[in-house]
Amino acid sequence: MLNRRVCFNESDSAMLPKEGLTLSLFNPDSKTLKELPKFITSHPNLNEIYISSKNVDELWMRFCMNYFEVVSAGGLVVNKNNKVLWIHRNKHWDLPKGKVEPGESLEDAAVREVTEETGIRELTITGDLATTYHTYEVDGIAHLKTTFWYTMTHNGENTAGTPQEIEGITEVRWMNANVPKNIWESTYGSIRIVINAYSKTTEAV
Repeated sequence: MLNRRVCFNESDSAMLPKEGLTLSLFNPDSKTLKELPKFITSHPNLNEIYISSKNVDELWMRFCMNYFEVVSAGGLVVNKNNKVLWIHRNKHWDLPKGKVEPGESLEDAAVREVTEETGIRELTITGDLATTYHTYEVDGIAHLKTTFWYTMTHNGENTAGTPQEIEGITEVRWMNANVPKNIWESTYGSIRIVINAYSKTTEAV
């Protein structure tokens, strides 16, 4: 949430705050949820937010009502050398993704976005991977982006890519599946979730 980690938990009682600068809420009312983005923005030192409720599904629905929702799709692409496709966007290492167009399926959007942002073609979706959530502000309006991630294979080796500069992408690079520390520290929390999900699928093989 606005570049802070938010945890939703099903619980019959409030969670005790963990060490560090955290905010813990139990069964927050609609007004509290609506004002939460402004509160977080005005408290930049806040690290994490824990929101708990007896009915976490109902809580999640009320939480989403306070945001302009954006649906996105992306891919974690692996080539024949078992290397993963990364992009460098706006000074951070990222995975290719983008908004789903009206009438477009999630799968088609994921493949299209990977190709547009990286120039890499000959892609095949091999499975569902993860769903991540990210919040941000545009002109004072809080947005909630839901991104559906897919595993993909590229029918090639270390094919040279073409970064989509208009999207702030400056580099396309194939990297080893074991993410280097400097790359890991430079990426977003939501991307780490995707990488961890992929690591679990490879461990299961």
